[in-house]
Amino acid sequence: MEIPDLGRFVDSVRDLVERWTLPDADWYPSLWFRGHGDANWVLEPGWYRLPPPGEGIGADWYNERTLLLEFKFRAPRYLQTLDTLPSNDWEWLFVMQHYGLPTRLLDWTESSLIGLYFALRDNRGDSDAAVWVLNPWWLNKQTLGDYEIPTAGDPRVGDWAPLGEGKVLQAGPPVAIKPIHASPRISVQKGFFTIHGTERGALDRLSNSRADKGPGLRKLTIPKDRVAEMRRDLAIAGVTETSVFPELDGLCREIKSGFFGS
Repeated sequence: MEIPDLGRFVDSVRDLVERWTLPDADWYPSLWFRGHGDANWVLEPGWYRLPPPGEGIGADWYNERTLLLEFKFRAPRYLQTLDTLPSNDWEWLFVMQHYGLPTRLLDWTESSLIGLYFALRDNRGDSDAAVWVLNPWWLNKQTLGDYEIPTAGDPRVGDWAPLGEGKVLQAGPPVAIKPIHASPRISVQKGFFTIHGTERGALDRLSNSRADKGPGLRKLTIPKDRVAEMRRDLAIAGVTETSVFPELDGLCREIKSGFFGS
């Protein structure tokens, strides 16, 4: 579905909310959004976008568990600004994701406009952008068999948990989870996550599935010639760098953009 302007974007989100609300429900689903600067990017977490390590001597050292242990060993001196260090592997996983290490987590936001902001933020008009819209309740009905969104650490998502010593990943398709708020940025960005199992390309496959009233995952495409105008309209609406990154570097990027247009 192509989205030419901000008004059409809001209308399309409203239409999806209405379409995906369960019959006779007295509540509507809070949808999740993920912005892609290039509409051709796939819905895969960072861990699965990496090339395989190879098959030579020592290749088995390059695994998810080793990466987690390496981060836990080396990171504490850099995390002195936190009130407390992460207390379990789930918390460590969210900190890893926050600072850019590849994990099986995929970021989403409960704010449609923040999702749109991320789609447009670094797009310079050389490709279409996209916002993916997910009904997380629908996803977990497929994965867990129930309309529930567990918190990280809930026993129901134990098969997706960070891998312990000698453990092998059991889960197949992804599941939607509520995050541990390991950083203020997660709260400000209304962040949520899917955590993925062994099934590659699962979300893309689900987006093409056929179900009653359609699958609970859709892509809204912003044509490249509409990106600049929609980015301006978002700024007019007050969605700017500091509303998404409430930190000094976010302020500096916003001031730079205001002064130099980049």
